[in-house]
Amino acid sequence: MSSQHVITAQANYWIAALTRVAPAMAGKKPMPVLYGVRIDPASGTVSAYDYDTSCVTNIAESEGAGDPILVTYRWLLDAIRSTTGKTKTAPVQVTVDDKKVTVSACGYELHSESLPVAEYPEIPEPSDILATVPAAALRAALRRASIAASKDETLPLLTAVRVSISDGAMELLATDRYRLAEDHVDGQGKGAADFLLNGRTIKALDRFLTGDDVTIGLSDRRISINTEHVTFTSLSVDGDYPKIKSLFPSDVTASFEVDRAILLESAKVAERMNERFSPCFVRLFEGGAEVTFDYGLFGPSKAPVAAGEAVAGLKDEIKFAISPRYLVETLQQLEGEKVRISYTSAPKPFLFSPAGVATDDPQSSKHLIMPVRMPS
Repeated sequence: MSSQHVITAQANYWIAALTRVAPAMAGKKPMPVLYGVRIDPASGTVSAYDYDTSCVTNIAESEGAGDPILVTYRWLLDAIRSTTGKTKTAPVQVTVDDKKVTVSACGYELHSESLPVAEYPEIPEPSDILATVPAAALRAALRRASIAASKDETLPLLTAVRVSISDGAMELLATDRYRLAEDHVDGQGKGAADFLLNGRTIKALDRFLTGDDVTIGLSDRRISINTEHVTFTSLSVDGDYPKIKSLFPSDVTASFEVDRAILLESAKVAERMNERFSPCFVRLFEGGAEVTFDYGLFGPSKAPVAAGEAVAGLKDEIKFAISPRYLVETLQQLEGEKVRISYTSAPKPFLFSPAGVATDDPQSSKHLIMPVRMPS
């Protein structure tokens, strides 16, 4: 190994590359070397790995020579940001000479100690491609489905979204035991696979699902996701996911389609102004829907009516109680001017789906929410 290793690129390209590997840098690490990023000057790549998630990306328009080096992630990012300030196009040179790391930019030279690159674990190789799907469609579907995943880390299985791939088509399912979500993405590919994508991983990947297409693969529980600028791998959550798909009803008693924006604003008011953890009340009737809540001594609130109509089944008025947070999150993710609300019977979950789409459409986005017991 040569004694000196050098790589140079613009500050903004350095920062962009280091930001893209951030999903593998969060949280505490089992080994000190995992706080570093592996930089290959010859290929102009940056890698990070924490045994669960790995990220590999290019540093745009970089020039370098020498063998791979390991530099503390937070120190390197702060050094580049602080030395270049607002001069984002300034060249930044990172040099490792023996154990000394030097960042040179805008007349500054900052020094630190390199980490032992020989102790860094090998980055997993991407798996064979199972599906190629539009990046924007995957990002939207993951957002819609993941709102129903549990936030309780004591139930790791339910913090994940179950992904099923069959000949390029993807089905996503999520639940936190009180609500369920189902979504779909059309793509191209061959073969079938099921895996559980961790909710934290979904959140971390969200802003990097850019470009035209994303490729997805799976090998020995290792999920690989290749986006426009970065290749990620992540371990599938281990366990048998509950069989929730059958809970979505194919036949309903009634369906109403109402103005989504008005209903959403009323739900936001109920979430913000109602007593914490108290439900709001949704009334469905032939003229539309309204969201109200009881607060204190003076009875229910009043809200604008979200105009709409009964589009299938019974037209009788029905009122049910529901978590305002669940209602807000669901309405925010469903697209279109109107939302369809369907039910089978009052004690059972209520189904939220896009307007104009049949309740039993196998490719539709669906959200099933358990109602709250109405006060007597």
